[in-house]
Amino acid sequence: MITNVSNRTQPSKEWITLALLQLMEKTQYSHISITEITRKAGLARQTFYRNYEDKDDILYEYLCDQYATYWRIIDEQNDLHEDMLVAFFDMWQQHTPPSLLENIWNGDRKVRQIIFRSVDFSIQERFPNRANPENAHHQENLHYYAQRSMSSTFHVILIEWTLRRFRESCDEMGRLAYRLTSSMRDLLSSKSF
Repeated sequence: MITNVSNRTQPSKEWITLALLQLMEKTQYSHISITEITRKAGLARQTFYRNYEDKDDILYEYLCDQYATYWRIIDEQNDLHEDMLVAFFDMWQQHTPPSLLENIWNGDRKVRQIIFRSVDFSIQERFPNRANPENAHHQENLHYYAQRSMSSTFHVILIEWTLRRFRESCDEMGRLAYRLTSSMRDLLSSKSF
């Protein structure tokens, strides 16, 4: 019987992710080693490297999966409407592991960089480039910068709101993000791309 490799690696990946999140409860992300992660997960280093290149990949993949889950739960449509963004902020506040929040509050820059990368990936997935071949270069540039601007805006809002310990309501944050990203959403949702 041939065993599917992806089925064998899934539990390992889950153990590695859980180990990292648990270690982050007591240790700043930037100070956690791969040895500590594998020891906590009860796995060999080679199992780690079969699944991930480095520890940043663990957190990046975890966050990308979280955002994908959020979007699936919230809405299947591609455009970001106001209620969707309110729900996104609610999910971030309710479902982000406390250990990740602690690392944001403690100012771990590496965590913030990984959050940006994952937000950027999520925006790229949500708004793929649909450049019209007749004007492709101009449209690709416009799409690229609209995408990056949207990623940056979401990242800043998410991080600052978290640093302020969710002082504003999810409703306020969703509406703020909706207003601030209006022109970017219009460009990214445009059928003429």
